[in-house]
Amino acid sequence: MAASPPPALSSATALDPVKLLKKYLIVLIIAGFIGIAFGVGGFIALRRFAPQYKSEAFFQVLAERETISEFGSFGNKEELERFMATQANSMTSLNVLEGVVDSPRLMAEAPNWAGQFKDGGGGLNKSDALIELQETLIARPMSSTTYIQLSLSYSEKQDVFTIVDLVTDAYLDFARNQVNQGRSETRSQLNRLINDLRDAVERDQRAIDRLLIDNQLESVDSKLSEDAQALKLAVEDKNEVNSFISLSETQQKEYLNILNDPAGVTYPDDIRAQVNADPLIQQLQSQLQARQASLRGFERLGLGPEHPQIRVVRADIDGLQEELNAKTESLLSLRFDESIDAIRRTLTQLYARQAELQDDIEEATDRLNEITQIAQEIAALQRSVEATQRRIEDNQARLDELRGVSALESANRVQLFQAPTLPDRMSFPDIKIIVPAGFLLVMGFTSVIIVLRELLDQRVKGPSDIAMLPRTPVLGMLPDIAEDPSRPKRAETAFQDRPSGVFSESVRQLRTSMTKKIQLAGHRSVLIVPATPGSGATTLLTNVAQAAAAAESRVLIIDANLRRPALHRLFGLEAGPGLANVLGGHLPVEQAVRPTETPNLDVLTVGAQEYRVFERLSTEPMGRLLTELETRYDLVLIDVAPAIVAGDAYALANRVGGTVLVTRALSVKRGMVGRLKNELADTRAEFLGVVVNGVRASAGGYFKSNMRTAHAYHNAKRAAAEG
Repeated sequence: MAASPPPALSSATALDPVKLLKKYLIVLIIAGFIGIAFGVGGFIALRRFAPQYKSEAFFQVLAERETISEFGSFGNKEELERFMATQANSMTSLNVLEGVVDSPRLMAEAPNWAGQFKDGGGGLNKSDALIELQETLIARPMSSTTYIQLSLSYSEKQDVFTIVDLVTDAYLDFARNQVNQGRSETRSQLNRLINDLRDAVERDQRAIDRLLIDNQLESVDSKLSEDAQALKLAVEDKNEVNSFISLSETQQKEYLNILNDPAGVTYPDDIRAQVNADPLIQQLQSQLQARQASLRGFERLGLGPEHPQIRVVRADIDGLQEELNAKTESLLSLRFDESIDAIRRTLTQLYARQAELQDDIEEATDRLNEITQIAQEIAALQRSVEATQRRIEDNQARLDELRGVSALESANRVQLFQAPTLPDRMSFPDIKIIVPAGFLLVMGFTSVIIVLRELLDQRVKGPSDIAMLPRTPVLGMLPDIAEDPSRPKRAETAFQDRPSGVFSESVRQLRTSMTKKIQLAGHRSVLIVPATPGSGATTLLTNVAQAAAAAESRVLIIDANLRRPALHRLFGLEAGPGLANVLGGHLPVEQAVRPTETPNLDVLTVGAQEYRVFERLSTEPMGRLLTELETRYDLVLIDVAPAIVAGDAYALANRVGGTVLVTRALSVKRGMVGRLKNELADTRAEFLGVVVNGVRASAGGYFKSNMRTAHAYHNAKRAAAEG
């Protein structure tokens, strides 16, 4: 049979950290001690060969002051961050650092640091010193605060203190000069602006005087108000007339559309309301309602539709309804025509009034335009004067405040908050950092190795590894017989030898899950397929058979492993006659099946050596034999050669009801189990699931404690029963 490709595994193997911790606890403890020793050794070496002292200065950024009486505000967060970043960059700029390297204090008070940059004449190589300062000096805004930290680390405490102190002084001088220079320029600009604004006020005032004199006006406002009021009244009257015209035209158009509608006239609701209110219409409606009430009364008395009285009343109702409809239609037409004539007369009067008002508006507009133009020119000049006066006042106030603020000690927004001090201890190495770092480094490396080892290990260690395979059911598991505290003598007969042992309890659970599946599907024959030699399929088969027989099921075991049979030895029987004799037609099955010491359990051994023909397992006689045996027994379990070394299992899988794949823990990889599962699933038999045999506590984490708990429970139960 062609091998199916191995199933795709999940991209990441699920690992239980608690299991890993218990499994590798000793390794992790040793790695922890090594990490601590590594950290201590690193600390001692760094302290001896690479000590570092750190000196720091802190600057506080104040709010920008716009007035003497107020402290000002920081503005938005982005603006403050930009300002602090700019000042931090200024502290390490060439403009500041050049003052440091030019200071005579540098050579005198920081000789070790400065000695690195001596030129051939014994002086300081300023270019190299500047580069070193820019690379090592750190100035950074402190997050979520208004402070800037300036720091430097070096191997000599006096040298690092001197350099930071020099940088602090140089920066404060630089910042002070920048502020004074900027404010001096601002004052000059404000003075020039105020003088220009005063000249503009004088020009606008002279223009206003010329307009009043040239047009011989004493009061523009009174004349403008008089003409504007006249125009306003005329416009309001015209707007009112226009509104009436619009409403009348709309109503006229609506009525004409109704009148000319090809489908017939549909009278408006207001016309219909007028007609319905007419006394004649109301009288007819009352008569009609009275006759309808009489009709309902007769009907309640049980009179049929052909009764003379009913017919008379119905005739009266039809006549009244016809008269009502005719009278209503006549009145609707009359009232509708009257409404159209009234609208036409109203529009004629409104059009005449509209023309009169339009003449009045044009005359008033001409009078108003002339005076309005003059008033607008004067008003614009006055607004210009007022706006310019306000600008003069505002700029004068700014100039006065700027002079006052410049005189304050806090004129510079960046103030020294904490001056640098001589370091009293090393900043590096720090044992509180180095030792934990060494510990974490070694532990991290060890943990990575452990995880990689577990991830790369594709061997099946327990049911959880089978569960990771796609569409692969886990039927159950059996623990390693050596870890069963009840100590069975033989694994193959553990259920019979130690029925209260942990191994036997696992067999019962496996029997339950297997029985449930085969009963739901209606199977009676199950092929137990070992994945590889030594998988323990025979052990599984014999114990499940004994457990099923103990549950009062009629069970038959068939040894179809023609290559390396073992069932006859387990039950103390001869190999033949058996299955091979029956398939060869040399013996009826009734004579080949033999009972065992276990009630309800029979066995069909492999048969004589000379009749063992592998090909007969896939023939029709084998199928007929299984069909016959399924009628006699509740469960037929078949042992077979390992699937990895022979094709007998696949031949038999097309003759049985279900198949079970057995694999031993830590002996095969998941890929092989997936491939064998796919091949068994392609046969006619239902693939019931995988059983993992020989599961050890070392691969299961909690498995060992569970086994002890189960053993203690059964022993206590047995002792209570005996007592």
